[in-house]
Amino acid sequence: MKTVLIIDDHPMIRGTVASVLNADDELKVIGECGDGEDGLKMAFSESPDLVILDLDLPRLDGLSLIRRIRSQNDEIRILVLSAKMESVMATHTRLAGANGYVGKGREIGELVIAAKTVLFGYDCFPADTISPSTESDFSRLSPREVEVLQYLARGVSNKDIAARLFLSDKTVSTYKTRIQEKLGLTSLAGLIEFASLHKLID
Repeated sequence: MKTVLIIDDHPMIRGTVASVLNADDELKVIGECGDGEDGLKMAFSESPDLVILDLDLPRLDGLSLIRRIRSQNDEIRILVLSAKMESVMATHTRLAGANGYVGKGREIGELVIAAKTVLFGYDCFPADTISPSTESDFSRLSPREVEVLQYLARGVSNKDIAARLFLSDKTVSTYKTRIQEKLGLTSLAGLIEFASLHKLID
């Protein structure tokens, strides 16, 4: 039996996913939590076979959480369950170290199939995922730049972003400059509008 940890800030979604997975004889949910920091601790303490996580999480966002898990553990399989645009965000989660991506708009049965696919050692991403080489403003951003952009668009200060991502203030400023150059934007308002348009923030 494979063990699963669910990390999502919506109790109803956690409950629904846990109920469906536990109904499968091959899967067992061993933990649930609602924010990234607690999720990271549980991932390391419980060592589940699979972590299913959302991208919008309090305290530590999904992309950062994926990177942190991957930096210390290559064995845990990671499946993203998110409401964000699959064709855009799936690429960034894959580059960060995730093994699969399922949109919250899909049928719950697809999540179970994706979970098993990932647990069998295969990657499971949407067929229409944008390639990193696709010529668009968004696809030119690295996964780390996407993380920084999300924080900037939410109004988080450079200092706080640096603390959350274990970077220096200067490095965050450099990322901000690069992001603006790549997107052709000169103001914070422009970054917020861009992030909202691409569903990086709610």
